[in-house]
Amino acid sequence: MPDQPAPRQKIEITVSWVTILKVLAAALLTWLAIVLWPLLALLLLALLVAMTLFPIVRWTRRRGWPDWIGILLIALLLFASVALFAGILVPTIGKEATEMIRRMPSFQQDIAGWLPESLRDTANKLFESASFSDPEPLMKQFLAWGTVAARGLAEFLIVLVLAVYLVADGERVYRWLLAFLPELQRKKVGAASLEIGTVVSSYMFGQLITSLLSGAYAFTILSLLHVPNAALLAVLAAIFDILPLIGFFLSLIPAVIIAVTVSPATAGLVLVLYVASNLVESYLIVPRVYGNRLRLSTLTVLVSCMAAALVAGVVGAIVILPIVASYPIIERIWLRRHLEADTVAKHAQIDAGEHPPA
Repeated sequence: MPDQPAPRQKIEITVSWVTILKVLAAALLTWLAIVLWPLLALLLLALLVAMTLFPIVRWTRRRGWPDWIGILLIALLLFASVALFAGILVPTIGKEATEMIRRMPSFQQDIAGWLPESLRDTANKLFESASFSDPEPLMKQFLAWGTVAARGLAEFLIVLVLAVYLVADGERVYRWLLAFLPELQRKKVGAASLEIGTVVSSYMFGQLITSLLSGAYAFTILSLLHVPNAALLAVLAAIFDILPLIGFFLSLIPAVIIAVTVSPATAGLVLVLYVASNLVESYLIVPRVYGNRLRLSTLTVLVSCMAAALVAGVVGAIVILPIVASYPIIERIWLRRHLEADTVAKHAQIDAGEHPPA
């Protein structure tokens, strides 16, 4: 008797409506996150600014003053800074940038004249590009950049307005959202938010100080050495100081190149003074400004900034460091039970050894 074929087994997969709705909800949230990312980025920056300035409200509360006084002080501080920047720095930067573009042909001759004979041919080939011989297209590009800069300034004003509203109403919104969580998670979030707020505030306030010092230092030495476009280069130094490691080279290279038009000795002195400034900032100013709050190794800073910049652009590079610095808090409060018993203690010991209290 021939073997009978095995009966076919019927496999049935049942997907509940609840699961389908969850998948659709996840897809909808993903789509909304992509569409609303520009707004979310502004909100994230506004939150960082608000967390940085909220100690002003605490300061007014300790003196028994109403909250509106602290909020008014914050608003005046923010918008006075914007008025100073837009009224003084922006016209100066625009004038110097326009002048630098118009000087491109003479700029080529100055640099080539100071180079040794062996490098002069290579430099002349490089300077044969249309940007140096005919600055008109570059001028048009600069005007286009000016439009982008104006839009960036408008977005920055939106960030400041949102920050003021977050300072004024952020605590109530925080408590309202916290009520959704179970009691145990509320306690954890409450404990973590205080520490994370301190880390973020320390980072943002410290970054503001170091950026201002970098810009003032660059303007001083470039002005004393009679390097053209000192204000423009100083603003670049202040802005690029936000980007650890990479920002130093982005501000150093144009300063040295423009200093060559004065003399090779001036360019060399600018190089030495910029490097000295970076060393002083890294090993003397930063530990005192940031204190022992932001414990990040150089490798962590570099990899984090590069990854965040690739994913979320400049905004990601700005906000990633306080987020990464908050990891030990998250590890201690939420992840401890999922790790080996001594992992948290070992990490704390390593951090304390590498970053002793200032």
